[in-house]
Amino acid sequence: MTLPDGTVGPRAKCKFCPKNYTTTKGGTGHLRRHMQKCMPKHVQVPNTTQTQLQRHPDGSVMTWHYDAAHARECLARYIAQTDQPINFGDCVFFQEFITSAFCPQMQIVSRTTTRNDLIKMFKTQRDDLTAELQHLTVSIALTSDIWNACSKQDYLCVTGHYLDSECRIQKKILGFRPMDFAHTSDNIFAVILSVLETYDITHRILSITLDNASANTKSIALFTERNIPQAGGYFFHQRCACHIINLVVQSGLKKVSNRIERIRDAISWIGSSNPRFQEFGRHCTLNGLRPRRFQTDMPVRWNSTYLMLKNCLEYDTTISGFYNMKLAESGCPPAQSLTPDDWYVAKIFVEFLQVFYNATVTLSGVYYPTSSQAIHQIVEMSDMLNTYREDDLLGDAVVAMETKFKKYWSEMPFLYALGVIVDPRIKLAGLEYLLEFTGNKLSIDYSEQITDIRNKLFEVFSIYERRFGGIHTEPSPEPDRQPLPTSWSILKRRKKDKSASSSSSTTRSAASSGAELNRFLEAQFDADENTENFDLLLWWKTYSYRYPVLSHLARDILVIPVSTVSSEQAFSTSGRIIEPRRNCLTPEMVEVLICIRDWEHARKRMQNETVDEQFIQNFSNLYVDEGSASNQVQN
Repeated sequence: MTLPDGTVGPRAKCKFCPKNYTTTKGGTGHLRRHMQKCMPKHVQVPNTTQTQLQRHPDGSVMTWHYDAAHARECLARYIAQTDQPINFGDCVFFQEFITSAFCPQMQIVSRTTTRNDLIKMFKTQRDDLTAELQHLTVSIALTSDIWNACSKQDYLCVTGHYLDSECRIQKKILGFRPMDFAHTSDNIFAVILSVLETYDITHRILSITLDNASANTKSIALFTERNIPQAGGYFFHQRCACHIINLVVQSGLKKVSNRIERIRDAISWIGSSNPRFQEFGRHCTLNGLRPRRFQTDMPVRWNSTYLMLKNCLEYDTTISGFYNMKLAESGCPPAQSLTPDDWYVAKIFVEFLQVFYNATVTLSGVYYPTSSQAIHQIVEMSDMLNTYREDDLLGDAVVAMETKFKKYWSEMPFLYALGVIVDPRIKLAGLEYLLEFTGNKLSIDYSEQITDIRNKLFEVFSIYERRFGGIHTEPSPEPDRQPLPTSWSILKRRKKDKSASSSSSTTRSAASSGAELNRFLEAQFDADENTENFDLLLWWKTYSYRYPVLSHLARDILVIPVSTVSSEQAFSTSGRIIEPRRNCLTPEMVEVLICIRDWEHARKRMQNETVDEQFIQNFSNLYVDEGSASNQVQN
């Protein structure tokens, strides 16, 4: 290369800029320094780190990028789903965990930011739910109950039940509002009405299931004055069946309380000190039993008494031997000792209460119709009452329970009756037999009620016929089948005799209109039809083309819950949210957290996982030779 002075010498020319540099004996450091400055200006150096991919639901993939807004939304959803404190994202240890193990870009999220994200999420999901409810083709059923928080604030929970487009029962908490005034009928009505107006569904409510408080009953009259009830108001007010079962069982417990009290005292005394419990454990080992502890019951929850007795029956002789021995050593009178009669009453009472316990569990369901199960459970409970009425030790308890049972169910609720009538395997003829069976067990005459039920059925159908008479639907695939209730064995024993034929002919003459309903009822009753894996809601979806009006009626009544347990479950959740360390939460924020949690569980259909599962575990599997149980004993 020719230099400016005319001499020729080696030169270096940059590839990215016109500069020339001499090459001298001094080295090439000046060339390296120029390259470090020049290259970044003209060449985009590729990222040598490996990219992260995320997969879409359709199977496609794309490069993952950190989105701070999306991360905050997921954090807020997690906090609501798992009952975490709102300042969970503000914890430096949580940030260290996320940044070191998952995402270095994660930033601390303040309590205020999380609160705003939760409110935004709540409003978005509430708007989506409002839109969903507006497009329903069926009615909405409500349950409601009142709860007192540790913060000395009362709350009223309103839960909505409805069928989605796939004919699946959905349960959503619509409101969790503070009750700032006395629990009067006017205030209950005002709070529930405010929730309905929030979603603009006042005109779509078919029923409200409440407990037996007198204020709840009086509030129904206020709804009626506003012309809110649909379908002639026949289904609008439903009393919680599980509350009635509780009243029935509690009346019987009072009659055997003295014997149960001695068992309760014994297991409470055994577990009252560690040395005494350890001695009892050695006593169990000597008698060939695994050492375990026992949980005492809560008088206000009869199912806890049932679980207490059920879990200690296997250890009856061991408990009695140890307890009576210690009483004798301390000089207590023999009258305080446990006797075989005490355990006999406990054993029989557990067998007796099993039917009532199963009925409570069945009628507390979320994702299946409970209105079609109510009479089946009533039949089985009446059969159990009749079986033990003459028992020498349980007779007084059974008589007391039967009196309370008749007080509420000597007049069968129309919803329960219609719930089995729309079952194509039972219909009106099967209902007559079930009521006759129950009446014979408890000396109740249901004959006049059957006539009244039949007349109401055609009246309600005529209301639906005027509303849906011009609707036509297309056939759907055949439904899957699900197991029948256990009381089905009663119907199987029924023979197709002349009484069934006379029932059908009576039905035909009962109404001059309602050809579709008559066509459904005239189909031959057969207790062996579809006896396994029968899905009642899916059956009505499938045959809606054949019974377009009746299918609307059937699906409306099948979605009505017969208990308020779905609302009461929210109180157990809120008990974890409004714990003593968090009782400063505002009522508005409590509603936000409760609703988001419930809606997220509804999205995953996890609401059938009731809090009673943990309640049951508190009474079972308390063996001290297992790690978890040992920890519980030590704690």
